[in-house]
Amino acid sequence: MNEIIVDVNSSVTTLTINRETAGNMLNLEMIHELTTRILEAGNSSHCVVLKGSGPDFCRGRDPATAGPHPTPMAIRNNLISPIMGLYDAIRFTKVPVICCVQGKALGLGCAIAGVSDITIAEDTAQFQLPEMEYNLPPTLAISAIMEKVGRKAAAWMTYSINLIAAPRAQEMGLVSQVVQKGSLGSELEKLLSTLTSRDLMAVMAIKEYLSYAPDSGPAMRPMASNLLALALSTQQANKKS
Repeated sequence: MNEIIVDVNSSVTTLTINRETAGNMLNLEMIHELTTRILEAGNSSHCVVLKGSGPDFCRGRDPATAGPHPTPMAIRNNLISPIMGLYDAIRFTKVPVICCVQGKALGLGCAIAGVSDITIAEDTAQFQLPEMEYNLPPTLAISAIMEKVGRKAAAWMTYSINLIAAPRAQEMGLVSQVVQKGSLGSELEKLLSTLTSRDLMAVMAIKEYLSYAPDSGPAMRPMASNLLALALSTQQANKKS
């Protein structure tokens, strides 16, 4: 059974976590494959869609990921580096990453939803960073979501260990759009119809700016100007050809 289902259709690469019997928890091999596929999609697609099969998007990391007797080196190689690599792939691949959440998004699943460019969630979806139940500080997940939710919200999520309903997650900045249960697919198709009809250069320019310009201060203005100039010149060249 493929634990990551890959579907490349027209301008969209869809990656579905397919480990329903384990709550779609991610093991090391799955983390590596997601990272590779997301980066590859940046060279051929307008966007990447992340989904989970079954009732839950992703209940986090498989606790066996670091191995049965983890040493500090094994933890770094088998846990920390691959997870950070996945976050970086989502942040810096050339095209937007759209995450679709149903059911629970816990731990690593919550962080993936948070770090994605756009996150659409059913109104019954729930988000949580549960690591402190086991006295583990979820610093990797915090690093993924803090730029989206801010320090106060990140601290509250980690210390309270509360399950957060989708509407509250949207208020916090963790989720882009909340839709009724059962309409996740149709709402995604609306977004994809619009996004894939746009010029790829324009789509990539927005992703690049959002990835590398976390604020809109004076230092970022030249980058904004240069990306827009590149997109305009590309349009003109395409018209002439």
